[in-house]
Amino acid sequence: MAKASRKKEETFDHSQSGVADADLKAVLDYETRLLALGRRTTQEVFETGELLAGAAPLIPKRTFGKWVAWITGYTRPHAYSFIKIATGLKDHKARFVQAGVPATVMRKLASSLEHVEEVLTEFEAGRRLTGEQVKAIIGGDQKGPEIAPPFQGGVAGLRANAKAKQAQMVAEFTRNMTSIIADIEKALEPVRQGKRVLKGHLAENIEHRARLTRFQLENIALPVELNPANASQTRVIPFPEGSPWREVVELLWILGGRASWPPEELAPWLSDTVLPALAWSINSGKKVEEENGTDTGTEPLGV
Repeated sequence: MAKASRKKEETFDHSQSGVADADLKAVLDYETRLLALGRRTTQEVFETGELLAGAAPLIPKRTFGKWVAWITGYTRPHAYSFIKIATGLKDHKARFVQAGVPATVMRKLASSLEHVEEVLTEFEAGRRLTGEQVKAIIGGDQKGPEIAPPFQGGVAGLRANAKAKQAQMVAEFTRNMTSIIADIEKALEPVRQGKRVLKGHLAENIEHRARLTRFQLENIALPVELNPANASQTRVIPFPEGSPWREVVELLWILGGRASWPPEELAPWLSDTVLPALAWSINSGKKVEEENGTDTGTEPLGV
């Protein structure tokens, strides 16, 4: 949405800003173009960053924050996050715009350029990751300590190994769950045209991934105990009855074997039971009804 016009008394005092006379015309042009921009589309986010990047060298650092606050309503760090997106991701701008990647995601990628291709490919395939999901993916590959966890001893080493494992497993769990959700949504598309879900095709796509994702979830979150029936083996201690996580585990178990899928009414089960539960596990952690009936799976566009 475009900025509202400002009142005269709110006009920025350029005479006190330190902007050189030779640069004032250019600064005023940047202001006009910034005020005309919205903040909702990927294209506008890039354009905002490009304009701020052009204006920044013309405005003394001591007044840049005040100028930015007046012209955009953002803080100085907020403005630089736009600039970082525009400059750091410029080589992929056309792809980001085409895929409609939100600013919350681009901000994280601008600080982790090695993940751009991986995340951008997900969006181009129709899998709209949220900022939190991208954060989980990036976190799974963060640089480790100078001493690799497998070589650290003591309680500190144990914690380092656990932290490294958790970061990697959460990232992989997020990737797999996102792709399962995308495959189910794609399988449901023909239903809008009165057609049936192609059960065999969907099963081929998600069965093995559902099993792996269930194992990953249990590995991340559940403790183990000796199996009373066989002391040479262990078993996980399940989530308590009634826990939403218990439902996620059970649904992944069912999805991992097509013989367990409902023989009839497959589409309603997938759309009304499976998708909301799986989305809950990687999105905000709130049920749809807790979010006033709206759960788009994405964060607001603001940077």
